[in-house]
Parts: sequence; structure tokens; C-alpha cells
Amino acid sequence: MKPIIFCNIAYMKYYRGIVDGVDEPVNGGKYVMENKDGGECYNFDPVSFSDGDLLFGYVMPPSNTIQLHLEKIIGCKASKKDDCIEKAIVVWCAKENDRRSTRVVGWYKDSNIYRFNQKLQFDNGYIQDYNFTAKKEDCVLLPEDERRKTKWYVPRSGTKGKDFGFGQSNIWYAQGSEDNEELKTYLENIIRQIDSYDGENLIGMEIQ
Repeated sequence: MKPIIFCNIAYMKYYRGIVDGVDEPVNGGKYVMENKDGGECYNFDPVSFSDGDLLFGYVMPPSNTIQLHLEKIIGCKASKKDDCIEKAIVVWCAKENDRRSTRVVGWYKDSNIYRFNQKLQFDNGYIQDYNFTAKKEDCVLLPEDERRKTKWYVPRSGTKGKDFGFGQSNIWYAQGSEDNEELKTYLENIIRQIDSYDGENLIGMEIQ
């Protein structure tokens, strides 16, 4: 199975910065609620370089650590001392305001994942933290109608009889599929849906 990690972030439509009254982060925890902002607000805002456009994604690490545990990602047990792994799937998840469950909002394929937060400084002085990078062409931000489909449901451990899914952390490493047939099936389905998706992609589309 491909290395895959699930990240719970605030909900937005475009993730290209805050647009008052149009696209503002919700359901992102205490920090987002108090500051009306969050590092994930630019997760699908392409940055142009001479060799192509890249996306820089951020998720807040658990409060009791300053790192992502790369060795917990499927197929990466040998990466305990590595600072970065390559070609992983990052599944971005969030809960819309009027919805009861968490859904996939988009993904990075063939992503680099960094153990410690990295920083990108723009010409205007703005500094963006990030944990993930991927080429624009390897990324998808689902339109809102698509996100609401049942097939993009993301479980939370302890709800609906599930013993897997997000817990208190914003990170779900999806461990245990070798001993849990239901989890294995869920992950295989998500990966297949990501690989076969050919619908609309909001990255780069006009904000409206």
C-alpha cells in the first residue's frame, strides 16, 4: 500500500488565503477561532518557481510534540531518523459548518513530508510554515458538492462503531491495516478514488 497520511485542518473552499465574506476558515480549533486565521489557509495556493508550481501544505502538529512521526506512516518504519520522506499521499480533511462528519477536501500525491516544520518567506516578508510540498499537477482540491459525497467520509475513532480514524490529534497515520480488514478496505478505497478521480479541481480557479 502507498504511504498515506490524513491531516485534519480548518474548512475553506479555496485555501488561497482569507477573503472576507467569501472564504474564511471554520472548524479549525481554538487558534483559528480566536485569530480567524491558520497556517492551512494557503494549502492550495500554488507558488511559482522556474521549474513549475508547488503547493506548500501545513497541519498543526499535536500539542505534545513538534514533529510529524514519519516512521508511523504506512511503509515508512525505516524512516525513524529521516527528516523527510518522498512520494506519499497527503489527504486533507475538514468539517464543513453545517455538516456532522469530516470529509476529504483534497490531496497531494507524490508529496514530500517533513518531520519538522519548514518555512517559506515571500518577497513581501510573509512567512509560511509548511510540513508538505507537492507539484501542482499532483494535487486536487475537490469542489464542495463533491466533498459532500459519502465516498469521501473520514471516520473518527469511537464513532459509528469505528475503531480507527482521527482521534484527538490533527494527524491520523492510519496504522494497523495489516490487522484490521475494515481499515485496509477503507484505505484501499480512498487510494483508488484518489487515483481515478478525473472531476473538477478548484486549484487555480477564480475565487467567487
